[in-house]
Amino acid sequence: MPKRGGRLRNWKPNEHFEHDDRSHSNNTRRVSFKPGTNHRKNKFRSWNDASQILLEGDIDMGASGGQGPNKRGFRSRGGRLGSPAPRPAARKKFIPGVLPWYQIVIPYGAKHEKDVILRALLSFLSPDVFIPHYYKINGNAAVFFVDDVKIAEKLFYADRKIVMTDGFKLVVIVRNSVPNVTIDADMKQKMKLAMAKRYNATTKALDLTKFHADPDLSDIFCALFRPVIMLAAIDIIAENIPDLEALNLNDNKLHGIEHLKILCTKLKNLKILYLGDNKIMFLGSLDPLKLLPLVELYLKGNPLVKRFNDHDIYVSDVRKKFPKLVRLDGVDLPPAIGFDVSDEVTLPSNRQWFLVDQAGQNLVRDFVTQYFAIYDSDSRQPLLEAYEETAMFSMAATYPTGDMRNAPENKLNAYISKSRNIMRITERESRRRYLKIGKLQVVSFLSDLPKTKHDLLGFAVDLPVFTPGMIVLTMNGVFKETNVSGNPTRSFHRTFVIIPNSNGGFSITNDMMFVTNTTREQEAKAFSAGTEQPAAPVVQAPAVAPQPALQPLYDDNQRMMLNMLGQQTGMNEHWSVNCLQETGWDYQRALFIFNQLQSEGKIPPEAFVK
Repeated sequence: MPKRGGRLRNWKPNEHFEHDDRSHSNNTRRVSFKPGTNHRKNKFRSWNDASQILLEGDIDMGASGGQGPNKRGFRSRGGRLGSPAPRPAARKKFIPGVLPWYQIVIPYGAKHEKDVILRALLSFLSPDVFIPHYYKINGNAAVFFVDDVKIAEKLFYADRKIVMTDGFKLVVIVRNSVPNVTIDADMKQKMKLAMAKRYNATTKALDLTKFHADPDLSDIFCALFRPVIMLAAIDIIAENIPDLEALNLNDNKLHGIEHLKILCTKLKNLKILYLGDNKIMFLGSLDPLKLLPLVELYLKGNPLVKRFNDHDIYVSDVRKKFPKLVRLDGVDLPPAIGFDVSDEVTLPSNRQWFLVDQAGQNLVRDFVTQYFAIYDSDSRQPLLEAYEETAMFSMAATYPTGDMRNAPENKLNAYISKSRNIMRITERESRRRYLKIGKLQVVSFLSDLPKTKHDLLGFAVDLPVFTPGMIVLTMNGVFKETNVSGNPTRSFHRTFVIIPNSNGGFSITNDMMFVTNTTREQEAKAFSAGTEQPAAPVVQAPAVAPQPALQPLYDDNQRMMLNMLGQQTGMNEHWSVNCLQETGWDYQRALFIFNQLQSEGKIPPEAFVK
């Protein structure tokens, strides 16, 4: 039996409350002298009650700063001299719970009609209003749930402040709890009927906004923030409307949505998703939904939105997760910058060589053969003739990401110490020091690098620029260090910028090299394409620079005119030479004659065969 005038510390289902707390109390004190009665035991009853609350899964919303049960109280009569004066009990404070639902218990509420109790509570909370969910009588108590923490707090402080018409104070107990639910066939049928009236077949859209408050579900707990209920709802949707394109989950108190990844497999046509006014804390929580082809997303009203001080960054980060998004939070987004490529596109087959102009094929072949024949020889000094007087060279080196091979032969010490990696070397003077300027510095630097043997047949070569005034040549491949223990293989990338020189040949004006360790795949394929053909004999110094296939029978001006005429007319070299020679190397006259003969159909087809 609860102590008169005191608040009930715990309530159990089907427990009857025998006493009321009246505003007019009787001052007559009753004293019992029953043998064996220890009145101090009542102080410890709250500990057992609290344990029972935790076992039942409820959370007591009150917190007090008063004395605990082990503190001795003040004795007003016969007390020890100097005993401390009693402290007034601190007022209990409402502490929000971790669950978005709160159970409201009104002891002795069965003595009043439902409307009477709710009117009294609404009158006290005015102008605030609330919806009591799942109102029922349990024993002598009235029980219902609310889904608003602010309403729960105000009801908490309404305890014993509402006097009913019969003079009794209304006791209000607030717990952070959710109703028990068992998902059975009957519940699924009710959910299905509630969804049916919320579905728009024309737009293939389903509106489940605040689904738990649907009038057709007033007698069951159907809150979608509970994963088991959400998964049941998704199963119903997938079974009945698998082609759903729009789903509104606004205001359902969703927080953890990891289980929603099942949408990616069960509702593959879902393009519009509303998740507004929920409890989603972080943008990363949306990662399970990244596979959905969403074009519209609504997140407004979630805490994650307030984490962004810059709206543009918010939009950018959301778009990174959903690249096809065109509408966010009800606002149309500007077109994304990128390549509009369909998902079904097939890439062309890879090619080992790319030549922007087939006329440069012989030049590329001769350059690669002659240059690396000298580079792989015992002396690299003949390369002096290959570089322009003011040529520049730089080298960068690093280890592959995740490379865990720590053997001594995998160390890149010979390259790292001389690396000009401008992502790491930011000081201007250091950058200048690692840049080699002038062919003497370039060849001297190359001569100090380890001796090598390149896998010429494994080269991947590109010729992106081929003009009379400049050639750009890039290549990837592997080489083997021949003077290092274990003969380790390295991967490299070279970029050469080549220009005509005064001798009628070509010279390297810029050379960039990158070196790293080979991958295991590269290492397995290195030097496996067959025996390399012997390189062209190395010309002893003074060596000549690598020459193109078209040896300079003409001066620089004639060579330029020959290349330009070939590019503009499409004729091969033989016919271009004849045309220019017959006009005395007058380029404009040669082009005029070509156009005249071409219009008359007098140029044979073999003139265009290259």
